[in-house]
Amino acid sequence: MKEYNEASKLADDISSMIVDRGSLPQSGPEIMRHTSAIRRKITILGTRLDSLEALLSKIPPKSITDKELHKRQDTLSNLKSKAKQMAASFNMSNFANRAYL
Repeated sequence: MKEYNEASKLADDISSMIVDRGSLPQSGPEIMRHTSAIRRKITILGTRLDSLEALLSKIPPKSITDKELHKRQDTLSNLKSKAKQMAASFNMSNFANRAYL
């Protein structure tokens, strides 16, 4: 659960950075650095979500109920969707296709 909370916090941080990006000049080194930082964090988030998915698939069947497992899968799926939307807004098509690598 700690890993999920960290990933969720990172997603919130990225969302804030995207909002802040709107207040920056449309061109110049500052917006380029900010955009680069957002892209980097989106990539990190994708890696963390992949790790969470792997951890979730390795949970022994008897350790949690089916209901809890489905809840965790849905929560992770929602966060992955949010990450894909953020990546799409920055034309990070390789992020959306990570599952095919």
